[in-house]
Order: sequence, then C-alpha cells, then structure tokens
Amino acid sequence: MDRGTNTPALVAEALALIAAPACACDGEGRIWAANAALVELAGCAVDGRPLVSLFCAHTAAAMAVEIRLSLAGERRWDGLVDRGLRGRPVEVRAKPLPAAAGAGAIFVFGDVVTFGDGQAALRGRLLEQAAVVEHAPVGIAVTLPDLVKSCNPRMAGMLGYTPEELVNHSPAKVFATHALYEAFIGEAVLVLTTGSLFEKNEVPLRRRDGSTIWCRIRAKAVDMSAREAGTVWIVEDVTEARQALTEIQAIMTNASIGIFFTRERIITRYNDCFGAMFGYGPGEVLGQPTRVLYADDDAFVDMGRRAYGVLRTGGSFKTETTMVHRNGTPMWVNLIGYAVNPEELGTGTMVWMIEDRTGEKAAEESLRNALLENQAILDNAVLGIAVVENGRTLHCNRKMEELFGHHNGTIEGLPVRDLYPDDAGWQRARDETRRDFEAGHVHMAEYELARRDGTRFWARLSGRPFDMADRGGRSVWLIDDVTAQREAADALRRARDELEVRVQERTAELQAEIVERRQAEARVHHMAYHDALTGLPNRALLSDRLDRALLAARRERLKLALLFIDLDRFKTINDSLGHAAGDHLLKEVAWRLCRVVRASDTVARLGGDEFVVLVPGVHAAEECGAVGDKIIEALAAPVDFEGRDLHISPSIGICLYPDDGQDVASLMRKADAAMYYAKAAGRNNYQFYAEPMNAAAARHFELETHLRGALQREEFVLFYQPIVGTQDGRVQGLEVLLRWRHPEQGLVAPDDFIPILEENGLIVPVGEWVIRRACEQSMAWQRAGLPALPLAVNLSARQFVHRGLMQAIRTIVDDTGIDPGLLEFEITETALMQHGGQTLETLGQIYSMGIRLSIDDFGTGYSSLAYLKRFPVRKIKIDRAFVRDLETSSEDQAIVAAVMALAGSLQMAVVAEGVENEAQLALLRRAGCEFAQGYLFARPVDAEAIPALLQKPD
Repeated sequence: MDRGTNTPALVAEALALIAAPACACDGEGRIWAANAALVELAGCAVDGRPLVSLFCAHTAAAMAVEIRLSLAGERRWDGLVDRGLRGRPVEVRAKPLPAAAGAGAIFVFGDVVTFGDGQAALRGRLLEQAAVVEHAPVGIAVTLPDLVKSCNPRMAGMLGYTPEELVNHSPAKVFATHALYEAFIGEAVLVLTTGSLFEKNEVPLRRRDGSTIWCRIRAKAVDMSAREAGTVWIVEDVTEARQALTEIQAIMTNASIGIFFTRERIITRYNDCFGAMFGYGPGEVLGQPTRVLYADDDAFVDMGRRAYGVLRTGGSFKTETTMVHRNGTPMWVNLIGYAVNPEELGTGTMVWMIEDRTGEKAAEESLRNALLENQAILDNAVLGIAVVENGRTLHCNRKMEELFGHHNGTIEGLPVRDLYPDDAGWQRARDETRRDFEAGHVHMAEYELARRDGTRFWARLSGRPFDMADRGGRSVWLIDDVTAQREAADALRRARDELEVRVQERTAELQAEIVERRQAEARVHHMAYHDALTGLPNRALLSDRLDRALLAARRERLKLALLFIDLDRFKTINDSLGHAAGDHLLKEVAWRLCRVVRASDTVARLGGDEFVVLVPGVHAAEECGAVGDKIIEALAAPVDFEGRDLHISPSIGICLYPDDGQDVASLMRKADAAMYYAKAAGRNNYQFYAEPMNAAAARHFELETHLRGALQREEFVLFYQPIVGTQDGRVQGLEVLLRWRHPEQGLVAPDDFIPILEENGLIVPVGEWVIRRACEQSMAWQRAGLPALPLAVNLSARQFVHRGLMQAIRTIVDDTGIDPGLLEFEITETALMQHGGQTLETLGQIYSMGIRLSIDDFGTGYSSLAYLKRFPVRKIKIDRAFVRDLETSSEDQAIVAAVMALAGSLQMAVVAEGVENEAQLALLRRAGCEFAQGYLFARPVDAEAIPALLQKPD
C-alpha cells in the first residue's frame, strides 16, 4: 500500500480514539494498524495478519468475500470471531480508506450480543452470507492441501459435478493430468506462501464429461499463520471470451485487406496484410506515429483533421487518399476508420481498414471518360467479414450488416440460406464451397445475394476453413459487393464501339494479367510441395524430409533406407490405353504404397512412373527387404479401369544410410542405380545397392545420353542375317537387325541399347528409320542385279501401338517404290496379345497393303489361340530358347512338334531361330520345319557383305 509519511500514525491515533475494536487493512486484506480493543477481542497480536484469519475457519469463505467487497465500498456484515472452542458473534462495519491513504479500508467491530440474542442474530446473518456464496455468479471453493474443503454450487456446476462430489476429494480430479495439477499448485504456492493474491487468467480445467473449460482463477490463503485455515479460490468461466478472441485473431490473420489499430495516432496493432502492403515486418512499426504512412507533414495533418472530425461525431470515416510505401513509392488506398469504443469517440482506440487500389486506380484512369459514375461506386467499395458455422452466421462486422441491410447485430445467428434469393443459388454455392474445402482450396466465386428488404446484389465471396484439418467446421468469409463492377462491365460492353481500340486492348491485358496471376498463385500453392496427380509429397518435400531424417539418423545413430521404385511397362499402358488409364494407375499405385508402409515413412512421387519411399529408423537391411516384399505384393493385384484389368509390377532399388551414402544426392543416385539393376534382373524385384552398380549406372546414363543424338549423327547401321530353307540351304529372305556404332565404344550390343530406346520412346523414330533404310537398301540391291528377297523387320510393342505407324509405312513404301510383298513385319507374341481389337485393326491394315506378318519369339509369351486364328499372320518364328537344347531335351522336341502341328493346322510357315549345328537342323527337318536361321548358316553381316553371300555356290 502506498501511504503518505504521516498517514500510518494518523490512522493509528484515530483507531485508538475508537472505543470499539477496530483496525485498518491494506488492499490485500492484511491488518497494518489496530487498537488495543481489537487485540483484546482477538486474544493475540494482530498486526500483519490477514483479517480473515480472525474469524472461525468454517466461515472463512464467506468472510473473505465480505472483506473483498468492503475494500470497494461501505458495508455492514456479521461474523464469528474465533475464540477457541466457541466463536464470538460480532457486527463489522467497513469503510474504504481515503484516496490519499492508499488502497484499503477501516473495519470496526461491534458485539451483536448487546442487541439481543447475539447467537441467533449472527446465525441469521451467516445464513444470509451463505446464501450470497451459494448464489454467487462465480465459483468459490476453500481447500486444504490436496483436499476440497467446501465449494458453492456454481463451482461444482461449471465442472459438471455436484458439491458433494467435489468436497473431501483432491482438486486434481478437475485437471487433465496429475502433472498439470502439480505444476499449477507449485506455481500457486510460490505466490500464496508470501501472503499475496494469486491470479491466473487462463487455466484449462477438465469437466466431468472430459471436455475442457477455460477459467480465470484467483486465490488467497485464509491465514498464513494457520495452514489449517486453508485457501479461498475464486473461479470464473472465460471459455466464451477466449473463443471470441480466437475468432477475432482469425479474421485479422485471414483478411485480404490491411487492418491496423491506433490510439492518439500511434500504431498499436496491425495484421500481416497491412505489413505486406506497406513493406513492414511483424511488429516493426508498433508504437510509431501514423506519419510514416504519409508523404509529408501537410498530408498527415490534413488527414487527421478530416478523419477525427468525423470520428468524434460517432460516425465511420471513409475516404480514398494517397499514402507511401516504406520505400517511398506512392500508393492509392481506400481507407475506412471507426472507433473501437463508442464511449471514447476520437480519443480512444481506432480501427482502420485499408485497401490498396493503386492498380485499379491506374485502370480507372484510362476509362475515366466512359465510367465516371461507376468509378464513384468502386471508390467507395466496402468489404464484409463473417464467421460461419453449421450454416449460421456467428459473427460479422458492421460492413457486413450494411451490405445486407441489417443493424445492431440482427444478422448474427441468421441462417446463411436467408442471404440468398432462392434455394437454387444457395444449393449451388453450398456444393461448390464443399468441393473446394474438401480439396483444401480457398473458395472464391461470385453469387447473387439478397438484402433484408428483398433487393438483390452480386457479391464476390472468398472463404476458407479456420482449421484445414476440420474442413466442415467453422469458416471465415470475405464479402465484397461487385454489383457496380458488373454494371460497369455491362456499360463497357454497350459502349465498346465508341471506346478507343487502346482502351479495349488495355482492358483485355488487365483481365489476362488477373487470370494469369490467379492461375499462377493456384499452381504455386498446389504444386509447391505435393504432386498434383497423386497428392503425394513431390521432389522438393521429399528432399526436405530426407534432410531432416538424415539429421535424426545421425543424432540417434540409426540407419535409414531409400527405396527407388519404377513401374515396369508403365509407358506401354500409358501409350496404348491413354493418359486417363495411366493417371488412374498412378493414383492407385500411390494409394497402395501408402497403405503398406508405416505412418512414419514417406511415399513421394518424383514424376512419371517413379516413386520413392523413405523409411527412417531402420536397424537392419532385412527390414528393407520386408518393405520391398510388401510393395511387390501390394502391386501384384490387377487394377480395374473401365472393365480392363491393368497389371503393373515394380522394379525397386534400395540403398541405406550411412552404408551407401551420407547425403541426399548420393542416396538418390545410388537408389536409382540399384533400381536399374532390378530391371536388368527381370523386373518385379528389388535389389540392394552394391558399389559396381555405380559403373553400370554411369554406363547406362552415358548410353542414354549418346542415344538421343545417335540418329541425327547417323551412328545406326543395319545388319542382315539370312533365312534359309532347311531342305536345300538356299537363302529365302533376310532379317534386318539394328546395330549402333558408338564413336568411342564401337559396336554396342542390341541388348544394351534397344531397351533404352524402348524406355525413352526413341524406338518410334528409330524404328521408322530402320524400315526406310531397309527398303532403300533392297531397291539398291535390285538395281545392282541381285534377286529381290523378302526383308523381315522387327516392330517393337511401342512402335506397333503408335498412332502414326500406318501413315509412316505408307509413306516409306511410296517414297522408296518397294514392292510391299517384299516386306515382312515381325511382332512379338506379347505385343499381339496385349491390345485386342486395336491389334486386329492394325494387322488388318498392314495385311491389306500386301505386307506379310510373322510372330517373333513364339512360345515365350502368353498365346491365345482364339486370337491367333483371327490374326492375318502367315509365319511363326520358334524362339532360340527351344532350339538351343533340342538334341538333348525331349521337352523342347515336343514343343517344336506341337508348334509345327499348330502351324500346319493354321496354314502358317515356321522359322526356327538360333540353329547352330547339324544335329539341330536334322531334328528340325524331321519335324517338318521349312526355314531356319542361325550361326550354322551365317552370322549377321552389313549390307556390303550381302552380294557375296547371295552369290555363293549352293
């Protein structure tokens, strides 16, 4: 207590003159002066003691309330002074001390026995005090250490209990955990043991039903000298107030206009939009005069005169004016201000909403002659802000009420449906909002709305959920009246023939810039960290998570694994069935991958058909193998798409930290290398990284890089291998074989580069070059006098399903002049069976041109005789796998016999591949095979060696 130098002595002298017991207390209810009569009444010294400690313990709660109320105004009440086994009834009269003496009050005690039956009178007054506590609007409780001694109904009701369920129990039952209770009591004891008042504004307590209630708590020890006197607690429910503050903060944070508060033209608070608008960071201009927003002192003074002249009358101030950015750039803004507290008009806190209209102002200048009337409407545009939950408007600002013709809060609690003119418009807006919220997008659209008097207007609505995790919960909305803009657009259309061409072009440019900006913002927001198709983390987010996982692994000395997944034959499905099928397959794969990994693992899509799984906390490599097995099993089941069963399998490369790499780049590179080994090992498997894979990956990359320019550099050459008759050994045709003459490595084996051509799609242009070059060479041989021999050209599966195949074949035949009957296309069995009706159509077109067809590698795929008999195929090539061990394997002999029987029944010729010795040739002759090719007859040779080969004597 702040008292003057002579005040204590004067108060003590005044107390000594009072015949009745009396004392003076400070603002905390502690006695700092007392007369001898009070010492005699209490039976002991009282200086420094809390006044409430003089009363009987069972009345302490009621006495504490009376003492607190007496500090604020004159009161008269009865109590029971503690005098051993019996209490002494007294009447207490209290009067606050004068302001000069500081906070506190004078208390004078009278013996109620002198006024009749003291005990009866005291009992009545105590009942009255008990009734006050009983019906108090706040919770009141008295506790002993870890025990609720008493509480009023309000205290119990707030927490969902009856008083009997709390009394004689530990207060810990109203806290979420015992640890929270211990922390709270520890904090309170530090204050209470000093005799001070303990206060805490927001304390979460647990109701009986498990829900949380937020409370303001104040506490005071009844008697510091007597622990058994306990502690008095005053508890107020502040849950709703706290929620209101949260909503206001959400509005401030999500507002798309600048909002700032001032007091005496000093900036006291502002939102992020205001800071971004003027180039200031959070808190950077707090406490500064609003002069920083103006170009000079004259503009600052003039704005203050005009604005506060309006605000002092209780109205809101609206204007358009110029302000300056932090860097000095002028800004044209729409400014709206009003007083936060109507009782402090012009002197208290002011809230200002500011909208940057610099761009709009520039556009309006070019249209000023045609749009003067509409310009005035746009200059005074307002923005409504509302909080909506369960289809009702919970809160809104004054501008929202003005927009809809409401006042004095009548719009709050109103169903949102009432703001629309009809059910159709309401339902459309509801469906579009739900779709955007569920997709995690801000909903922005224009709708026709209805005012309270039934008139309609167009508004631009922009809404988003408070919590993106609860997209069906509370949301915040910004409403802007765009009726004037629509009318302006109509006026512009009506006057378009009269406006200058420059204005039209500028308008179109502005519209294009707005659309482009919105689209760019939407793309950046959606694609910054996630894959647009699958919703999985993208490369950027994967890199970030991998960085953090590496830090954690180093800190905890654990391993982590990186699984690089590439989908086998995905390009074939995507090219043959279209991107819709490919996209559906990718989303299904993403879903299955997420289903089989742990919640702590990360599944990411790098692009195309490449996925990565990050598995932290690995103890041994076997765990990664288990993950790989799960992924293979999960992708084994067919994927249904429009009645088709799509089959996909993964090739998985696995590397471990720290065994295989210490950083993101090396781990990704080595997992990729291991994946290529998995493909080379037959696909649909996983391979762990091994050091030699680096060289293999480097070679694969080098080959792929050089292949992309090999066709232009004319590095491809054609070799030819004769197909001979098994009976007479005469050359009956030539198979065309592609070779790559690398400038440094020489001839590269077909198995090393043709799969790469298949993967990157270069097989299509290279395949067309093979057909054209082979036809040109055949015509050259014919012009040289050599016999016209059929040429067998391989068509890859990807080339076969390419839409431009038939046109390319027709063009080559026309350009070279070759007889189509000299061409024979070899197609693998698998490629024929994959595409059903499309295969029949393509084969039919090829056959109708007179070109012959044969099935390559017959017996290695999955033949369907039902299809085979429908295909216009005239030749079957037995794969070398069935010829290699023909003289020693009865099974291979049986297979060859079965193929010959099948070919005979379908009237097809048969060619055996890979014939290398006379024993194999004899068995093929015995089985009835007409044609053969292999090293027994000739190896593949270049075009220059063919004339000599054809002119050899029989």
